[in-house]
Amino acid sequence: MKRILLSCLLVLVAVVPAWAEESLLFLTDQDFAPYSMIVAGQPSGIDVDVLNEAAKRSGLDLTIKAVPLKSMLDAIRNGSCDGAVSLFRSPDREQFALFMEAVPVHLSDYVLFTKVGNRIPFAEYQDLKGKVIGYVGGVDLGPDFEAARKQGDMLVKEYRDLRDMVAGLLGGEIDAFAGNIDVTYYRLKDMGLTSTIVYLPRKILTGKPSYAVLSRASALKGKDTVAQKLEKALDDMHKDGTYNTLARHYLIRF
Repeated sequence: MKRILLSCLLVLVAVVPAWAEESLLFLTDQDFAPYSMIVAGQPSGIDVDVLNEAAKRSGLDLTIKAVPLKSMLDAIRNGSCDGAVSLFRSPDREQFALFMEAVPVHLSDYVLFTKVGNRIPFAEYQDLKGKVIGYVGGVDLGPDFEAARKQGDMLVKEYRDLRDMVAGLLGGEIDAFAGNIDVTYYRLKDMGLTSTIVYLPRKILTGKPSYAVLSRASALKGKDTVAQKLEKALDDMHKDGTYNTLARHYLIRF
């Protein structure tokens, strides 16, 4: 009888998936509050809380580290992390990232922010002729923005992060900058600038989904299974209200 029990135990151990025995490393953007940020030295924000809950429900041992956006993209490319949260989907990024496209982590609206009193008409990108528009390097602002940049409908200036970009606007380096509404207003509130910087009515992007991803180059085994488990957990969290409960800690609109 003991031999039979031992044999069964060995079989069970043998079929445990490799990802269940290792801690997965996920990265997130450290400068995307309230979705992802560093608070008291630890990763925090809506995306971080949502991913941690999804991993718990999926039975995954997962560690999240907050880093600059460019560092996160490089790590996904070279496989030095297992995944990240969260990214816009694009043909270029699909070359190095597996998108968990069944369920977005969050939806984003992007607009142009400028100083109060600046009169910048913006019905179409040609209206920005001669204007200098700032953006954070690594952020995908969609095909229309990229086409306008290439056609010279506007001049663009790349910044390391949102704080530097705000300083560039206030210092006269740029006429406006592209920013996520939630993220930018969260930062402007902290800086006491909500009455100094406003956004133009036309949106650059509306309801654009941002996804959790896995690195194609990482050594993680069973990626399809990991993705399916996290997608199911995210879907369940939206349906049972957990997503809104977590998000409401940071944004009252949820």
